[in-house]
Amino acid sequence: MRSWKKPTPEQVDRAIALLVCAEHYRYFFDRLENPEWLKPLWNEGFFKHPPQPVRNEEKGTIRFPPWPEARYLARMAKYKPDVVAEIIQQMEDTENPAVLQALIEAALAMPPEISVTLVEKALKWAATPYLLLLLPEKLGALLAHWARAGKAEEALRLASELLDVSLDASDPDVAHSLLSEPRPRFKMWDYEQILEEHYPELVRIAPFPALELLCNLLDKAIRLSLRREEVQEGTDFSTTWRPAIEDHPQNMGEDARKALVSGLRDAAEMAVRQDKAPLEEMVAFLEAKPWNVFRRIALHLLRVFHEQAKGLVAAHLTDRELFEDVGVRHEYILLLRKGFSALSPEDQHTILRWIEEGPEIKQFRAEWQERHGQAPTEEEIDRYREIWQRDRLAWIGPENLPEDWRAQYRALVQRYGEPEHPEFPVYFTVSEVGPRSPKTAEELKAMSVEAIVTFLKTWQPPEEMFQEPSPEGLGRVLASVVAEEPGRFTEQAEHFQETDPTYVRALFEGLRQAIEQHKQAFNWDQVLRLSHWVVTQPRDIPGRKVHHFERDPDWGWARKALAELFDAGFRQETALPMAYRERAWTILQQLTGDPDPTPSREKDTSMDPATLSINTTRGAAMHAVLQYALWIRRYLKKQADASERLAKGFEEMPEVRAVLEAHLDLAKDPSFAIRAVYGQWFPWLALLDEGWAHEHVTRIFPLNEEERAYFEAAWNAYIALNRPYDNAFDLLREQYGHAVKRIGHQREEKPWHADPDKRLAEHLMVFFWRGKLPLDDPLLTTFWEQAPGTLRGHALDFVGRALMQTEGQAPEEILDRLKRLWESRLEQARTSSSSSAFAEEMRAFGWWFVSAKFDTCWALDQLIASLEIAGQIEPTRMVLERLAETAQTHPLKSVECLKMIVEADIEGWELYAGQEHIRQALQWALGTPEAKQTAEQVIHYLGSRGFLEYRDLLHFSIQ
Repeated sequence: MRSWKKPTPEQVDRAIALLVCAEHYRYFFDRLENPEWLKPLWNEGFFKHPPQPVRNEEKGTIRFPPWPEARYLARMAKYKPDVVAEIIQQMEDTENPAVLQALIEAALAMPPEISVTLVEKALKWAATPYLLLLLPEKLGALLAHWARAGKAEEALRLASELLDVSLDASDPDVAHSLLSEPRPRFKMWDYEQILEEHYPELVRIAPFPALELLCNLLDKAIRLSLRREEVQEGTDFSTTWRPAIEDHPQNMGEDARKALVSGLRDAAEMAVRQDKAPLEEMVAFLEAKPWNVFRRIALHLLRVFHEQAKGLVAAHLTDRELFEDVGVRHEYILLLRKGFSALSPEDQHTILRWIEEGPEIKQFRAEWQERHGQAPTEEEIDRYREIWQRDRLAWIGPENLPEDWRAQYRALVQRYGEPEHPEFPVYFTVSEVGPRSPKTAEELKAMSVEAIVTFLKTWQPPEEMFQEPSPEGLGRVLASVVAEEPGRFTEQAEHFQETDPTYVRALFEGLRQAIEQHKQAFNWDQVLRLSHWVVTQPRDIPGRKVHHFERDPDWGWARKALAELFDAGFRQETALPMAYRERAWTILQQLTGDPDPTPSREKDTSMDPATLSINTTRGAAMHAVLQYALWIRRYLKKQADASERLAKGFEEMPEVRAVLEAHLDLAKDPSFAIRAVYGQWFPWLALLDEGWAHEHVTRIFPLNEEERAYFEAAWNAYIALNRPYDNAFDLLREQYGHAVKRIGHQREEKPWHADPDKRLAEHLMVFFWRGKLPLDDPLLTTFWEQAPGTLRGHALDFVGRALMQTEGQAPEEILDRLKRLWESRLEQARTSSSSSAFAEEMRAFGWWFVSAKFDTCWALDQLIASLEIAGQIEPTRMVLERLAETAQTHPLKSVECLKMIVEADIEGWELYAGQEHIRQALQWALGTPEAKQTAEQVIHYLGSRGFLEYRDLLHFSIQ
């Protein structure tokens, strides 16, 4: 046992007299390692008045002052736990997290039988509104500390306060609304970590009280999330916010209810697995709770431990109420798949008999009559019954079915296809919220195509359209059904001529989706007949009035969908046979003459030309023309005389050349959106016919001032949407030069999604490292002269990030080339009269440094040079991590870089985040004579800033 000298009253008085400024005060308490000073200082009034948070109402900020006295208490708690506990008990309360963290650390250092005397204090700590820094994690560790010592009551009290949930206190109107979302008082990640890492200790010593607490918290969270009438109905809607009790991708998003379900599930599993509670008792405990989610957790437990209670499993599987309950369906199905084979023949027969009996047809008839105003046909009833049976057999799993039932299942699948995600009552995918449909997808699937077409022709939406079913909503559902079963619809596509344009568009969209999702191939004959009919119809429909976009205003949207269908058909190699070339082109050529986009639409839109091109009929058709050309080229590549025919370029497809040249004529097509199509597709135009591309390059990208807007439309689309291609660069060198000279002169009315100037910088950097551009090439020298600091910085930043993403070592010739580039930029910065103008470039070197692709000594030298000019570096945390590595072999240069970074981080956020890496770098530096002094300077500087966690590296203490 270490002994300490008790200070004399004179020593205490002298020490206190020396504490005349904040630095002396902090220095004293941070280096005081003698617990015998505790009571003398306490008697002198120390440890009683911790600082409170300091709010600046004018600036809207809050500051949490450090308190060295608390850090001293935390260090002394292991030596004098009873004294420290007494001091904390009598201390004024504070909400300052910087103080509370040290006090919790003190409690963790004490024996549990002493620290539990602080339980009332700990409850206040857990209730502070500023649960920041490491407070939640440390409070979680404290409850586990008490639980391991058998202090169940105190641990439960702390857990109840710490894990409590509430609605957003800043929004009193949110209570009992549809948007209510109960949350903990701190970050969800910390909340989940406490439940996962620390709460199990409480479950071990008090399983049912710990489970009861989680149940109560979950019950509260559910009630807070519901409206009052929903609470009365007893519906928890858990299948929407927690589709699966087990961990599953469907459980998307953060939610306190989700976290509590996981915590309760894991706690229940642990209690059963460690024989803390019998499975039967645990299931009964959960099923006695009020909400459906508790029954689902019980079913989950039965599946996990199905071998332990086969009788209980059988009782649940043969419960008809559970079989029919959508609210527990997922867990019931998983249990059914796991346990069906172990059921007795009688129990298996019970479940199969339910399936054989089929669904409640009376209810189906009533719902059908209500929806459609007429009774369902026998064919529709049979289809509904068989799909219902197919889905229930899928619940069991074909591998578990008796042979005769397996054969029946296969026949149903052959007839109606495999059910998708039968284990979920609702399977969530990324989709739009939009107009409602009078029929669901399942209902449409159950109908014949003839019946669907009849319904489309006869159904009339209600006069009041708001939130009511509409043709647009029906069309969206129809498109999804067509996408799943395209062959069924293409055989009768011509019948859609008799329906509204909205439904024709839906058919085209569904077929496009089927192609993109690689669904079954389909016959194009009737599709092309319908398509030809569509393009021959007058675009406008006389007398048609549309409100709230409940249906298509004319045939324009269907035409655009048709262009997109052709686009998809040409892109997928096996989708559209070459035999349809002439028929497809006849239709596509008609679409390229569509008036959309009109000049007025181009003027009024907020879209950039490239975006507008894919959102208009003629634009979509022109994109499809290029896909058509590539479709033909792929076909030619497979022919015996491929080389000869490919060399002919557009001679093999003169129809494409004619359309392309016609729309380059501004008298015929003055659209900026169409010009953007040429720019976007220019690399492929060069691939299809390099001679044609070279001949027309100045028409596509005109360099005269009169046609500046057309240059921008084509060039911005090209540079923003294409990677740097060498063949395109060879044809566009003059255009690159023109763009470099025009940096910063883009029109701002319709900004592009990707900044054209930044993309230009990226292209130039790629061509440079490929060797296409030497360092003194006019393109590069003009770029460095013309570009503002932010753009120059982006160029070097882009290079560094590219190096980061390069696997393995980059070729030496590329690294040498890049080193010359950096050194030239550094020299420019050093010799400039305003080095601050180069700060963005210098900061970007951080990415080069963290890539670890360059010689370490060279990289450290450049990092020092960049810090000397810019002061700061990006990305700071990654640079700190890399410095922790380089300090092992180059300690002096590494710690010099560290010193510069530390001194430049005035706010200190990066220093907080990079503590581990800073410590590692300092440790390596302290171990070498040449770097030790600089490392010590860094530690002292950090200490003066309040970062005292490095003081132990100096191996110095006050005795």
